[in-house]
Amino acid sequence: MSLSIFEEKTILPNKKMLSEALGSRKVVWDNIKKQLIAIDDNILEECKFYSKAAGWILVVKGGKQTLLYLIPLNGYFKINFVFGEKAVTLAKSSDLPKEIIALILDAKPYMEGRSFMIDVHTDADGEIVNKLLKIKIQK
Repeated sequence: MSLSIFEEKTILPNKKMLSEALGSRKVVWDNIKKQLIAIDDNILEECKFYSKAAGWILVVKGGKQTLLYLIPLNGYFKINFVFGEKAVTLAKSSDLPKEIIALILDAKPYMEGRSFMIDVHTDADGEIVNKLLKIKIQK
């Protein structure tokens, strides 16, 4: 089983498939994408199939910088962020929930940054994602 609900390499997910998979969480997905466009109107999206283990994932970039990875699941989605040390420092002093800050700090540091994933089920989760996006872009 792959990370994404869309695990068949030969079938590129379309909008209808995405809406059916996300259900009522599609609104939160769309709101996050609107927030991205509000931050940077040069947002580029690319649906990529990395491997059978990952499945189809939506990669969102602002220019050359990857901002996040949206991973559709059944009834919700995950978002993967990679924060460099400047963004980690900003996150530590932010008003993010303590469990999100701990998630970031517990992520193993690599050359490209600390990779961490959050589940998005509710509008409140979407608000956390918006705060993380603002931190990511401030760095």
